[in-house]
Amino acid sequence: MEYVMVMEKRIRDRLSQGLKKRKEKILFLLFIEALLLFLILYYLTIGKDTGNAIRVTITLFLATIPIGMEYLFDMIIPWPVYIFSVFYTLGHVMGYCFLLYMHFPWWDDMMHCTEGFLFTMFGYYYLSAGAEGSKKALVRNLVFGISLSILIAVLWEMTEYAVDKIWLLDMQKDVFVSRIDSCLLAGNTGAVGSIENIGEVTVGGRVLPGYIDIGLIDTMDDLIMALIGSVVFAVYALTDRDRHPILRFGTNM
Repeated sequence: MEYVMVMEKRIRDRLSQGLKKRKEKILFLLFIEALLLFLILYYLTIGKDTGNAIRVTITLFLATIPIGMEYLFDMIIPWPVYIFSVFYTLGHVMGYCFLLYMHFPWWDDMMHCTEGFLFTMFGYYYLSAGAEGSKKALVRNLVFGISLSILIAVLWEMTEYAVDKIWLLDMQKDVFVSRIDSCLLAGNTGAVGSIENIGEVTVGGRVLPGYIDIGLIDTMDDLIMALIGSVVFAVYALTDRDRHPILRFGTNM
């Protein structure tokens, strides 16, 4: 009985210390959550935009991931990285709510490149916790971090595909292309036929300024940008060699 009481006291003390360390971050997060709640209210009442209201609702929970990771993985996220990760989460919903994806084509590339950097960083440091900084371990941890980042990117693209099929949206953005290369256009087996300089295509009586690629180019572009973000972090990690770790684990709250 006495042992149980001692353990309960230790847990309470640990949680109390954790809350003190994260007090400012929690207040910052509550401010962000309040803004998101306001956007939900706006889109449901004034804007009457259910789609964006759902996106903001999802982001409401995603924005809590950084503070949740600190508790779950017993880690400390430095302020710059914490704020950066929260605003990265908000970047997606801002892209949809304020049409940034439409007005700025580079916005989507920026989001996926950042995604690759962040998840590779987390995977690398998570596997590095408590490990010796040998060159072999460094490469192993980087391979794990990059693999984790690409896995998450692939799962996201699968989610976009499923949403497009079920709710008939266009998360995998379609683009017009002016050239097609395909075996289906060749008469001989194994050959590749081409149609070049496509100026217009008629579909259902409607004239379009080119052939529509239904999401493949967008998907591959997203995966490539995620890989670029992963490589950027890998270059940093190889150069720094853990002299200035961005994330720290095993903080004991």
